[in-house]
Amino acid sequence: MKSILIIVSIFLFYASQAQDVNRIISEGNDAYKKGAYKHASELYKKALKKDDKNSVAKFNLGNALEKQNDAANAEKYYDEVAAFSNEPDLKAKAYYNKGVAQVVQQKLPDAIGSFKEGLKLAPEDNDMRENLQKAINDLKKQQQSLSQQNPKKQQKPKQEKQKNKLTNQETMEQKFNELRDKEKQLQKMLQRKPNASQPEKDW
Repeated sequence: MKSILIIVSIFLFYASQAQDVNRIISEGNDAYKKGAYKHASELYKKALKKDDKNSVAKFNLGNALEKQNDAANAEKYYDEVAAFSNEPDLKAKAYYNKGVAQVVQQKLPDAIGSFKEGLKLAPEDNDMRENLQKAINDLKKQQQSLSQQNPKKQQKPKQEKQKNKLTNQETMEQKFNELRDKEKQLQKMLQRKPNASQPEKDW
């Protein structure tokens, strides 16, 4: 009987703690609706101190941080919800919001991955599909603009190499001409030498 009382008291403790966490989250939601995003963030963090695994508090904290233009930290909380939540609907929303936060940070390949993961859980979500397509299009534009900029950068080294090749060819030709001239001079000298050193004929 004693052990049953202990179990009951533990259950009541966790039930009251869960109620307290839910109350704080509710207060945070009220602050969020009023546009007091910083205060809402503080309340969600307070809830997480009491229950560090609470997915709703993490998700809502991510939303409040995103409203404060802190996409990087918002992404972290969405990522935790997406990774550890057991609720498919909340998990899908976390992937969606994570993707949006990644787009804000110009992390387009990551955003595409997040939207794809979200669509696996919520294939009927048209907003997610539209955002995925937009992220893919933006990435393509980004890659095209980079490929258009790079040829200009690559042309300069090519032009320099061509100039170097030309100067190398010119110097080679110059050296070759010098050697040829020297060879001609030597041949002339060799032709003269035998005549000069040739002994007189005996008559």
